[in-house]
Amino acid sequence: MKYVTATHPAGLKITMFSSEYPPCWGGVGRHVQSLCRQLCNYIDLRLVTTTYVEPREQFPVKNLARIRTKSFPFLLAQYLGGLRLSNYDTSHLIHVHVPHAFTPIPKSRLVSTFHVVWAEYLDTLEHQSPMSVFDLQIPSVNHRIIKKEQQVAMLSDAVIAVSNSVKKELVTRYGIPEGKIVVIPNGVEVNLFRPSAEREKQILYVGRQTAHKGLPYLLQAFAEFVKANEKFRLVLVGERLEGGVDPSLVKLSRNLGIADKVEFTGRLLEDDVRVIMGRAECLVLPSLAESFGMAILEAMASETPVVATNVGGIPDVVQDGLNGLLVRPADPHALAESLDQVVSDSRLRRRLIQNGVRTCRDFSWEKVAQNTLKVYKQACI
Repeated sequence: MKYVTATHPAGLKITMFSSEYPPCWGGVGRHVQSLCRQLCNYIDLRLVTTTYVEPREQFPVKNLARIRTKSFPFLLAQYLGGLRLSNYDTSHLIHVHVPHAFTPIPKSRLVSTFHVVWAEYLDTLEHQSPMSVFDLQIPSVNHRIIKKEQQVAMLSDAVIAVSNSVKKELVTRYGIPEGKIVVIPNGVEVNLFRPSAEREKQILYVGRQTAHKGLPYLLQAFAEFVKANEKFRLVLVGERLEGGVDPSLVKLSRNLGIADKVEFTGRLLEDDVRVIMGRAECLVLPSLAESFGMAILEAMASETPVVATNVGGIPDVVQDGLNGLLVRPADPHALAESLDQVVSDSRLRRRLIQNGVRTCRDFSWEKVAQNTLKVYKQACI
């Protein structure tokens, strides 16, 4: 993957908005945190966000909501709070993540990052049973979200997409000109991940429990896989947006007769996730829709083989048979077969690990930051 190094814009003042931030929620918050850690070395940065507690970082952070309960963030709090910011219009540029959460009308320039395209996810959710508030099919709300995303993309001086798949959706569904969109993929802090000296008989999933993640198909696949690999356990790290493990998944594991071999850990601290990642025999991402899949890079950095579905932005990272295995979505049998290949074929396993390590080295947060700075500079011209 080719990156272009940007010239650091001297004295650039940026206000960034994100509807989520660690320790709450998922990939968007982690993306924002990692990006800000790099950007604050080069620009005057202010981050406006929502999280459980006051974020502790080296860069200025305005935590509007200060949510004390582990439940879905109230995005309206961010919106209303953002309008009240005293220095809002003094920024050279506004950078918005999760564009449907905040519609700015700034005097300054506007950049928006699309981590997902809601219109695409709706197609997937339409045929799945809901697990979380993320999955709720409320036509009036969905129409508003789609309209808001399109509005922000149109208003933006530049649009960042985290994968080629997201770029394609923005063009085809929202009519955004291709030349306005820059693809900047997620990164990974390679030095934070280490393989364990000894692997455990574990198949690992890390991510939210929402309908588009395809977890029922993973449980069905594991029920088939474990018949020939009875020493293995399935570990699912993560929870629903509103907190807690989805009861339907627990019930399904019982109905499939694998409850004693499935562990639902809920949300874990990042350090604990990294330990588990380094011990697992394989990471599996069974998504029905996925804009990128940060856990894939983290597994590669941990020298843990990856099996993932061939959807969305995943093929931007995973090349089938080279640095991971790709399978059809919603196909438990194909997923079970690929898992069996990874744990039983040592030659294949070594190839996936070696090439995965090479792949993840191309995705650094420093490169993400440099390319983002280039977008800022061009947007301010």
